Order: sequence, then structure tokens, then C-alpha cells
Amino acid sequence: MLSIKKLNVKGTSFYLPAGFTVAVLALMLLLGPVGMVEASPISIKLTTDALGLGTTKLNHDKVVAADVSGFYTSGTTGEGSVLLIQTDGLAGPGTITDPLFVTVTAGEHLDVPSTRYPLFNTLNDYQAGIITITEEHSELPDGKKEGLGVKAFTVGTNGLRVFDSDTGRAKIEGSHHVSGGQGDRAASKHDDDPNGAPHEDEDVTFDFNSLFSVNANDIEVLLSDFKDSDLFDLSINFTDGTSTDHLLLGTLAGATIFDKVDPLYNELWVLKFAGLGLSPDALVDRFTIRANIPDGDDYKSHFLITGLTADANPVPIPGAIYLLGSGLLGIVGIRKKFR
Repeated sequence: MLSIKKLNVKGTSFYLPAGFTVAVLALMLLLGPVGMVEASPISIKLTTDALGLGTTKLNHDKVVAADVSGFYTSGTTGEGSVLLIQTDGLAGPGTITDPLFVTVTAGEHLDVPSTRYPLFNTLNDYQAGIITITEEHSELPDGKKEGLGVKAFTVGTNGLRVFDSDTGRAKIEGSHHVSGGQGDRAASKHDDDPNGAPHEDEDVTFDFNSLFSVNANDIEVLLSDFKDSDLFDLSINFTDGTSTDHLLLGTLAGATIFDKVDPLYNELWVLKFAGLGLSPDALVDRFTIRANIPDGDDYKSHFLITGLTADANPVPIPGAIYLLGSGLLGIVGIRKKFR
């Protein structure tokens, strides 16, 4: 789908299970690290078929889809969908051979005035994003009209999610694209229905597993339904604790940042982090794409996030873990806590 490039590797923390003895820890230290596995390319396509989540679209209806391994709706107030993607490109919490690579979450309603709901600035579901995913399409070029978008919880006057009486699952609403907005609007023609569509300033966050180090200049993201008028803000958090923002990115930014996938089709573009002028040694902890700036007052700015590519290389692991084999690796937690 996209070009595959180099990915560097860093150390990580291993969370050991209860009963893991001091003697075993000492043995690990004595045996030392084992060598690294050869780098393997990771190519993630954000359709239900490619993720192993079925052959039909998800969260395009009026209630959230049923939870499955690797894709679920968080039960915590203020959190929406959680998509876990393994190194094999499939949705899942990670296996011995294909550990978790990235956790995807979303945000909603960032442009709503803080006075709209009494609990807007405290405990609420109004800003929690619901991830939508299309099925695979047969149209060419590959990626056309496919990918991941964001919906919203339907909430009550208390700002909390409303549940469907038939399914028992949370109600959702809005389009299946990542939609842009205007910031903290004081008023709008849509304020007569404050929880109704359109929902704007939606964002999607890709949070990498600390098992891997991801060089910023090796990240590429495929965007579909992405027109010349569509813009977004890109926020990058690095592993050294620093961050950077790149505002109002769009196809007019130039070929160093965006590549058109097909010269005959104008709505499928590759975002290249290598064109952002970042340090060659910058390692990414997570990044967020936030749709921004509508086309006039009609809130037309919207697109799908269709794919992500990189190389992956497991960090060196202690020799004792290597010798103890896959059974131990199955119970050693190596994924980063969901934010």
C-alpha cells in the first residue's frame, strides 16, 4: 500500500506476573540479553476485512458494535472505542509471535462551548470518540472510500452516554468520517440540537506499544476521501517527553509532505512524516490527527484514515525469558497502558 522504511528499536519495561521469583530475575540478569530478530515490515490497513473484524462496516449504525477481541467500547466514562492492532496488522491484544503494535482511540466534540453541559469540564462522555471502520471496497485505486472515522456517543443532559433498551449497548450518532470544526464556538446554527450532527473537531490517536521504537521519519499514513479543501492538525509526542504540533496540513503543503497515490484520482493521499522537518533521531510515542477548519459554514471538511506503515523490530529480551520459552512470554505484559 505505502512504501516501507526503517524502524529503530529501544528498550522497554516488562511487567512480570505474580509469583515471578527473585531467583528467576537474578537468572535473567546473569544470562543477559539475546539478539534481536530481523526487522519485519508492518502494513496496517484500516478496514474490517484487513483487520480481521469481518466483512461488513463497524459502528455505522445507531448503537455501538458488540465488543470483539481487539476492538471494543470502553466502559469508562469519557472513553470511547479502543482498537488494538498487532504486528501482523490484525486487530487483537497481541500474541507471542505478533505482539501489540499500536492502540487507536478517538476524540469528539472538541469545538463545543464548555457551558453546553454542566459536566462538560469534568466527568462526561461528550468528548469520547467512537471509531468507525468501513469494509473493504472493490473500487480502485485501493483505499478509495475505505478507512477509519469517528462518531459520537448520544448523550443525555448530564453529558453521559445513553443506552439502547433493545441491545443494552450505547447509542451513537454522526457521520463515519473524521470531521473538522472551528474550535470552541460560542454559538452555531446547530445549537438548537446541541447533541446532533454534525460533530466536529474529531481526532484519532495512534499510541505505539513501548515494545517498539518508532522513528518519526519512517511513519506514513494513508488518507482517503481527502480533498484539497480538507485540513488537519498533527500533534506528535516523542519518547523523550517533548512534543510538536503541525497545524493546518493539507495537500497544498507540497510533495515533501503529501504524495498522491494515483495521478488520476485526487482524494487518496499519503502523509509522510519525513517531510515535516523532524530530527532524524526522533522517536514517536504517539501521534494525533485532528480534523480542522470546515469549508465555509457547512462543516464539509472530512476524511478517512485508511492505513499506516512502518517497520518493527522487537527489543532485545533477557536471555532467561528466551530460554524459558513462549509459555512465559504469553503471560508477560508488554503493552503500554491505554491512555
